[in-house]
Amino acid sequence: MVALLLSCAAGDAHRTTSTGMPKERPRPAYSAASLEKKVHARINEERRKHGLSQLEWDDALARIARGHSKDMGARNYFSHYSPEGHDFLFRYEKGGYTCGVRIGRTIYQGAENIFQNNLADSVTTVNGREYYNWTSEDRIAETTVDGWMKSPGHRKNILTPHWGKEGIGISITPEGKVYITQNFC
Repeated sequence: MVALLLSCAAGDAHRTTSTGMPKERPRPAYSAASLEKKVHARINEERRKHGLSQLEWDDALARIARGHSKDMGARNYFSHYSPEGHDFLFRYEKGGYTCGVRIGRTIYQGAENIFQNNLADSVTTVNGREYYNWTSEDRIAETTVDGWMKSPGHRKNILTPHWGKEGIGISITPEGKVYITQNFC
């Protein structure tokens, strides 16, 4: 198996040394705030493609979303519900946020998407040593939004015409997991 990994890695000249061993690449600096804005921009690109208005950035929703992402990363779970069973409506209320979008007789109180991504596209292990193929912030934003758009429920939230605001909250763990929460109103 090691020979197979080496032969695959050797075909990628910019990621290997002259001996065929993977190049050591330090972990780049990532900015959660920058990544949040990149995801937001991609969401609005998707809405434009479907003839919908852009979502405004909402700092309060982003703060609530960021809190959920940090909680998932810190406590190592991935769910719309906290381990205590609290959902996004509880988090909105706790954050002092009220969403009430009236369409006819119905009042919509918001929605939430979550995604878990990684800072590395892949990890190659050679002789017990790990070599990371770090990804870019742009690629993380792209794969996150693509993943949501391929999921019927997440896609529906993104393309719901009556949402006018969103907040994106991202937390990056020391292990390189990227927790992403998107809240709507």
